[in-house]
Amino acid sequence: MKRKELLMKNIARERIVLLFNMAFEKTRKHDFELAKRYVEIALRIAGKAKVKIPLKYKRSYCRKCFIPLIPGLTLRVRVHSEGKGSRVVYRCLLCGWTRRFMIKTSRRKLRKESLEK
Repeated sequence: MKRKELLMKNIARERIVLLFNMAFEKTRKHDFELAKRYVEIALRIAGKAKVKIPLKYKRSYCRKCFIPLIPGLTLRVRVHSEGKGSRVVYRCLLCGWTRRFMIKTSRRKLRKESLEK
């Protein structure tokens, strides 16, 4: 890649992180409209610069209403355990959007359960 492209991508990454942090601050102060705008701008910057959003931030906003997710304020977190695997369920308190993440179980535990059966 050219030096100019690398510079542009580094600036984009910095601005994305800055915008997400500002969005979390505004959400804690209950200014949801401004927080939503910050997230939308960060996503637009990532798309234009072709930069991947860090996983920490990618999982921390609602895909439906673009509000930053803060447990207890805009997010409900539940753990559902089912047989072989468990999952963490995120639910946005403003729009009801749901996201599920699988929890990895150790292979030792799975093998132990299969030997007992």
